[in-house]
Amino acid sequence: MQINKIGINNTNFKANYFTIEKKGKFFFPTVISTDNEENLGKEPVLQYEREGEKYEFPMVYDGKYYTTQSTVSTNKYRIYYKDTGKYERNGQEQIINPLNLIKTATKEDRKYNNQPLEQAIAKGEVNGKVFVNTLDIPKDVPAILILDEIEKEEYIILADIPKNVKSIIVSSAKMNTLDHIANLTRNRYQVFSIVWDNDKFNDLKNQGGKCIYLNNESGILDYKQIGVNELTNDIANSTSYPPVTPPKLENVERLLDFDELTPQNSGNKGYRLGIMQKLLRDGILKDINIPNGFVIPEGYIKKYNDYIDVEDKEEWRKRITEGIYTQETEEKIKELGLPRRNLIIRSNFNTEDLGSFSSAGIYVSKYAGTFGSIIDEAVFDVIGNPLHLSGMAKKVHKKYGIEEKDIQPSVIIQDRIHSDYEYTVYTDDGDNNIIIDLSDIRLGYMRPANALIKYNKKTKELTMERKQSPFATYVFDEKGNIVNQKHPKDKITGNWDFLAPLLGIVTSGALVLEKFFKHPQDIEGGIGKDGKVYFWQTRDIVAKAVKRI
Repeated sequence: MQINKIGINNTNFKANYFTIEKKGKFFFPTVISTDNEENLGKEPVLQYEREGEKYEFPMVYDGKYYTTQSTVSTNKYRIYYKDTGKYERNGQEQIINPLNLIKTATKEDRKYNNQPLEQAIAKGEVNGKVFVNTLDIPKDVPAILILDEIEKEEYIILADIPKNVKSIIVSSAKMNTLDHIANLTRNRYQVFSIVWDNDKFNDLKNQGGKCIYLNNESGILDYKQIGVNELTNDIANSTSYPPVTPPKLENVERLLDFDELTPQNSGNKGYRLGIMQKLLRDGILKDINIPNGFVIPEGYIKKYNDYIDVEDKEEWRKRITEGIYTQETEEKIKELGLPRRNLIIRSNFNTEDLGSFSSAGIYVSKYAGTFGSIIDEAVFDVIGNPLHLSGMAKKVHKKYGIEEKDIQPSVIIQDRIHSDYEYTVYTDDGDNNIIIDLSDIRLGYMRPANALIKYNKKTKELTMERKQSPFATYVFDEKGNIVNQKHPKDKITGNWDFLAPLLGIVTSGALVLEKFFKHPQDIEGGIGKDGKVYFWQTRDIVAKAVKRI
């Protein structure tokens, strides 16, 4: 790795450097470098021990520095010169703290991208007693939980956090404003903020055992100490997860086109796809494209499972690959002109897109295989036979009192759109704005935090509130100071002239759906490689989330 020369005036000073790289939303310690100003030799290696085993990493000279050529996962090391037998620092073990370097890099990266050192996922106000890094919390007190770095955001939802915890503050979490886990979090907690400012976060931790009042409605967390007598009991006793009863769907034993879908035969997810297609045909929804498809309902799936329930293996295989249900599915694909080698199979349960419950992100969707039986993939890979639910789905169902016997699964078979950009749109952020979480997916799997776009319904202005910065490199000295940094250009900003008119189409379409459904909408879609704007899902924003973004 090429690292720019860092001036060292004192040749007796021995300096090592540590590189932290931002890849997508994540920061990683990568390589360790030495300037070898003391000229101790020409064949340095980095040595460290782990669980009694000794490891050596060669360090390669690039004309200025000797640098390890692969990631070194250690907090303690020595640099030894094999050709002279000398150690830097006389063999004294060097200690680094990667977590502190990552926190510093995160803070600097947010400053560089004009992002605040706080992010309010759930906006509101709350009071409670503060608990730090513990779930040992009495049930009879409104509680505020302060947590250090969260490795996986799902832990916040899946962990058995007591119901009387009304607010969580964390020092880091890889959440986009409108992604599924943020939505679940927003509807669970009255206040949820990520605070990257070390001084402020440490001060919050120091409130442990005290009672405080929190307010982050401005996006920045304000807090003050209060007396025990000022705690409000209704906060401690309120129900965190209102019970959800999924609607009972009709038994339908044939394939359904989108224009046939109703809430009674398909549930809300499929029905809303049909509504968007109708609005498009009627000229009400303009310049938006809805990927075409059809629904395999629960009744048809039950008939298929009965049909393949035979003991003879050859007959079983034949019924899967050539049977009547496989043939009917393939004929429907041809009838609708869908690209057989470019399909997506999406869950379509009766528990999805309900006005009182957001199930976003807890069920399975998959790209269809090029060959084989579509209905077989739908049944066994997306639904399961018997019903197979992810660990997250089971825990979320349990929290909302949804019983497995009440779940009715079906699937959507739909044209798969290859996008350059994907987005989530909220048509109401509580302040008369539409907000768009926008991602340039050409950046690959390791994508950074999304760009945040805001459209003011009154002024009609479209502005970028937050950039999407893809990668960055930070070089630290031994004292933990940043001595060099590199940032690539933000592609969304660079393509703004192309994107702004298309985002205008997105906001216009979003307003049409909000008006039609008479409720703020949570819309998912993308901008295809063909430059067209697509919507592939819309649902009501769950009531608790509407005014708290």
